[in-house]
Amino acid sequence: MVAELRAHRSRLADLEAQILPLERKLSVLRAEQALLQERLDSYKYPVLTLPNEITSEIFKHFPSRYPPLTGPLSPTRLTHICRNWREIALATPALWSAFTFFDHSNSIERKRQISDIWLKRSSSCPLAISITSFRRHVGCEMFPGIVAHRTRWEHLKLYVCGLDLSTIDGPMPLLRHLDVELLEKSPTVLAFHDVPLLRTVVLGHYASASVILPWVQLTSLVLTDVGPSRCFPILQQTTNLVHCELEIGIEDDGLDVAYLPERNITLPYLDSLVLTNVDGEAVHVFLNPFVVPALRRLTLEEEFLGSSPHQIAGPIYIEIQLRTAGSAHHRRKKGA
Repeated sequence: MVAELRAHRSRLADLEAQILPLERKLSVLRAEQALLQERLDSYKYPVLTLPNEITSEIFKHFPSRYPPLTGPLSPTRLTHICRNWREIALATPALWSAFTFFDHSNSIERKRQISDIWLKRSSSCPLAISITSFRRHVGCEMFPGIVAHRTRWEHLKLYVCGLDLSTIDGPMPLLRHLDVELLEKSPTVLAFHDVPLLRTVVLGHYASASVILPWVQLTSLVLTDVGPSRCFPILQQTTNLVHCELEIGIEDDGLDVAYLPERNITLPYLDSLVLTNVDGEAVHVFLNPFVVPALRRLTLEEEFLGSSPHQIAGPIYIEIQLRTAGSAHHRRKKGA
């Protein structure tokens, strides 16, 4: 018993002897740590010394036109850097005025909640909104908060399946850009009446048959997969176009003279015209109705020219797209 106590006391003394220098070393390390932390705390990062107004302006350049609601490319990421940046971001309405509503999973309710938060943060700023959904028979019940703010829509992009366009009907006094691609035909046709600022429009196949627009006020128009029977009547009304892109869709019985307009398509201000998917042997028939005195640039695929290139009066730049087996090249030439 005595020997055991003696051994324990000896071991305890040994441990104390080993701990003492370690504690002294740890004390030195802690003192150095405190000194370095004090120096770091005294540093001022240049970006954090900027006035809040400048930081806010920088933040406005963070998102793309339609940033995602979540993820590294979302402006929400700025709120995670530090408390100062979070306060600035939340006080910058323009940062929350553009987003993509992408419905591809069961998280639709969560995205509704997030989009509603963004709409509140955006205050009265004009909105740029992109909605993508592959759900059938989509209605305003899917995004009621977004539709409720239609009077603030400035840029609207829809890529949806079977949307009933009547669900977004109403005045859109700030709308400047409209891009609609429907994967199915809308059960109703929507006439856009109160859109005084609308100037640029992109329409897909089904969308071109599902909307009525104030065509005369447009300056830029893109039609994709739209047949001549639908394309020509639209173009006859777009007399103020400056830029036009046409991807011609195939009619059920092909391009026929019956689809050509009875009168010319006069576009006095048209500066550039892009044609794709027109049969090479029929391109001259397709272009015959066009009266485009201001045209300076024509872009088309090489096969469109056929064996006898169609002549257009006046000096223009022709950009010809050359297609090979695995790539596309371009060549430019000035024609008369």
